[in-house]
Amino acid sequence: MTFFNTTKETGELLELSHEKAKTQEESIYVFFLLCNEPLSPSMVLNQLQLNCPITSVRRAMSNLTTQGRLEKTGQMVKGAYGKNENLWKIRKATEEVQGSLFAVATST
Repeated sequence: MTFFNTTKETGELLELSHEKAKTQEESIYVFFLLCNEPLSPSMVLNQLQLNCPITSVRRAMSNLTTQGRLEKTGQMVKGAYGKNENLWKIRKATEEVQGSLFAVATST
């Protein structure tokens, strides 16, 4: 599940929220593939210039971790307001990452 319906949305609004969350996850995953370096949620939000709350980035990164696509590195950096944030990195094997990058490159 990509969107957690804590506000009890229904119908088209719920569908739109699920699609937006899925799109955010894919954008963030592709960004990790292209960067090929550990990133924190604040880094992702700032570098992608996303127009969403930091909690949405954290949700997407947590979902990608649950899906086995990202993993925490065990390292931390200073994030917003001087608070520590975990760094995440790509979890997939090199061949799979290269295949994903090829798919992204050929779809644009």
